Amino acid sequence: MKQVISVVNLKGGVGKTTSAVNIAACLGEIGKSVLLIDLDPQGSASLSLGVENSGEELLFALKNETPLPVMPIAITGVELVPSGMSLATGQMTLTGEESNNALTSCLEQTLGDWDYVIIDCPPSYGTLTINALIASTRIVVPVEASFLGLNGLKQMVTAIDSLRPQNPGLKIEAILPCRAHRRRRIHWDIMDSFNSMFPGKVSPIIRENVSLAAAPGMGKPVIYTDRLSKGADDYRFVTLWLDDRLTVTEEVVVEHSGFVFSTFK
Repeated sequence: MKQVISVVNLKGGVGKTTSAVNIAACLGEIGKSVLLIDLDPQGSASLSLGVENSGEELLFALKNETPLPVMPIAITGVELVPSGMSLATGQMTLTGEESNNALTSCLEQTLGDWDYVIIDCPPSYGTLTINALIASTRIVVPVEASFLGLNGLKQMVTAIDSLRPQNPGLKIEAILPCRAHRRRRIHWDIMDSFNSMFPGKVSPIIRENVSLAAAPGMGKPVIYTDRLSKGADDYRFVTLWLDDRLTVTEEVVVEHSGFVFSTFK
């Protein structure tokens, strides 16, 4: 396992699960192998991939620190650890500071040679999110391009800083602006704020797109349901940008949807 990436934001409705699912699928499309871990008791990532699950197997693995319940799915290059509502009540049994390393222990015992492990985190700062962040090497923060999104990002940074003693190598790799409207002045202003806070780490934008909203109901990522849509195009571009950052080191500048970004080759 080369990279363990938490896709996380403490605010809901910002495109977190949409980003985790579609980035995983786009990585698979370019030949990478991916394990997608649905750590949200709502099971939205699982449902977005056509999988209904109780979450009992994942809960058992976390409680007993045994290998994760990996299952194959009909998405090229991607395997899934599904979740469900049993994890919501069962997570209360994961108490004590030692339980914060349960996911790390499970991953160490899980057989598989993935290029990326992507964790879809709950929209809250609890035991499951803490487990994900401690197990991760990098963080991707999907954020709505709005004032409230900017404030939520600041809260996210504070939460991450509090975990550095337990995971000194943890760092934010990318800020991913979602549901962006480049014709609105406020979005340009918010993008300037993102770039000031995280120079060189703001990804290409994900535009508001009906295909992204429709895809979960079909149980597939947008590159499978509407592969020529703006949503598919945006997530492919973000995925290439992110993969470049994590694998090579020469910085270049690219332009997409009216914005200029740093990327790496």
